[in-house]
Amino acid sequence: MSQPCKTLAVMDEAARKEYWASLALRHCRGLGARSAARLARHFGSAYAAVQARELWHEAGVNKGQAAELATGSWRVTAREEWDRARDLAASIVLWTDPEYPVLLRPVIDAPLLLYCRGDLSLLQSPGFAVVGSRKATKHGRSVAEYMARCLSACGIAIVSGMALGIDRVAHEAALARIGRSIGVLGTGIDMLYPVGNMTVFDEMERRGLLISEFAPGTLPHAGNFPIRNRIISGLSLGVLVVEAAQRSGSLITARLALEQNREVYAVPGPALDAHCLGCQDLVRQGAHAVFSAEDVLRDLAEQLRPFGISEVDVPGEEEGLLEDAPAPESPKVSESSAASRGVAAGKPGRAKTHGLDAPNGERASENGTIIDDASSEAGTVQPLNEGERAAAENAAAADGNAGLLEYLRQHGPTHADVLADAAGLSSAAANAALVGLEMLGKVRRLPGARYEVTA
Repeated sequence: MSQPCKTLAVMDEAARKEYWASLALRHCRGLGARSAARLARHFGSAYAAVQARELWHEAGVNKGQAAELATGSWRVTAREEWDRARDLAASIVLWTDPEYPVLLRPVIDAPLLLYCRGDLSLLQSPGFAVVGSRKATKHGRSVAEYMARCLSACGIAIVSGMALGIDRVAHEAALARIGRSIGVLGTGIDMLYPVGNMTVFDEMERRGLLISEFAPGTLPHAGNFPIRNRIISGLSLGVLVVEAAQRSGSLITARLALEQNREVYAVPGPALDAHCLGCQDLVRQGAHAVFSAEDVLRDLAEQLRPFGISEVDVPGEEEGLLEDAPAPESPKVSESSAASRGVAAGKPGRAKTHGLDAPNGERASENGTIIDDASSEAGTVQPLNEGERAAAENAAAADGNAGLLEYLRQHGPTHADVLADAAGLSSAAANAALVGLEMLGKVRRLPGARYEVTA
C-alpha cells in the first residue's frame, strides 16, 4: 500500500531544517557526496553536521571545507533547489527518515536525500538490479523479462535505470508482479527522459517507485547517469547484467556493485556474440553466471530469508522465456503532448520532457551537453558517435576543467572530491568533466572514486 506523500509543504519544522541542512551540504563548494555522507554518519544528521562544522575534523573532513560552508556561498543555489521543491508533487526522503533505504545508507557516497514518486514502501523491499544494453537483442529482452518477472513474483523489487532496452523490459515485467519495480533517474524527479518511456513513467508512478537524488529540473547531462548508477546497485542485494558489450556502461553499475560489496551476476550468452562479451568478461572476473531465476534465489538465500523468500517461491506459471514477446515500442510523442505534462505548461509536479525546457532558451539535444541515457550505456561505452563525442568534449572542456588533467599528471591517482577541491569546482561539475574525459579515453576510474590519466 502506498504511503502518504511527504512533500516539502507538509514537512514539520524539524524536517524542514534537516532538508535545508542537506541542501547546504549538497551545495557547499568542494564538499562531495562521500564527505557529506561521512558527516551525516558521524553526527547523525545533516542538521547536526552543519551545527557542528567546527568539529568536522573529527569525521575526517578538512577545515577548509568547513570554512567554505561558513561563507554561505552555497545559499543561492540551495535556495533555488528549495524553491523548485516547494510546489513539487513528490516525497522527499531525508537521511533521518525511517523510510531511508537500509541497504543504501552504508554506501560510502550515499545521497543525503531522495526525491520520490510512487510507493515509498518499496524502499524497504529486498531489491535486485537488472541492467544491460539499451540496444538489446530479442533474446536479451526475453531473458530480462523472464528474470524480472520471476524475481518480482517472489516479492523482490526490481531496480533499474529507466533507460530503453533492458531497463524498460525489466521495469515492465516486474510491475505486474508483487515485488514491483524501482526506477532510478539520472535527471530531476520532474523530468521525463527518455521521452519514449512516457507510458512506463506513468505506470512506475502509479504502481512502482521513481527516485532521484538530483534537484528538480535537472536535465539529463552526461555525467549524471554514472553517478546515479551507484544508487541502482546501492538499493540492491545484487546486480544482474543481461547483455553488455565489452565497453558497455552497464559494466559501470557492476563495478560499483563490487565496490559496495554486492553480488554481481551475468548472463554469459552465446560464445563470440558481441552483445555478450562484457558479460563474459564479468564471469571471467568472478561474477556469478546465471541461467535461471533460481540461481539468483539460491545464491542470495541468506539475505532473502528474513523476507520469507526462497528458490521454491517462483510460481510455476512464471517459468520459461517469452521468446516471441515483441520489442517494446517507443510511442511517438509530439512536442505539444509532451509539453502538456510539463511544469512550464502550468501543471506543477508533472514530468517535463528534456527537450522543451533547456536553460537560456536552448533546446536540449544529443549534439549538445545532453546525451542519450543508459544506466546501461553512460560513461565509457562502445565507440562514440558524433553526438556522444560532442557531449563528452563539451563536458570535459567546460570552464575550470583544464586543470583536472594537469593535476592528475602531477599527483597520480586522486579521489574525485580532492580533484574538485583542487580545481575549485563543485562536485557535480568535476564529476561531469571526469565522465567526459573517461568517455574520451583520457582518464580511467579506479576503485574508490579515484581517477588517473590513461597515458
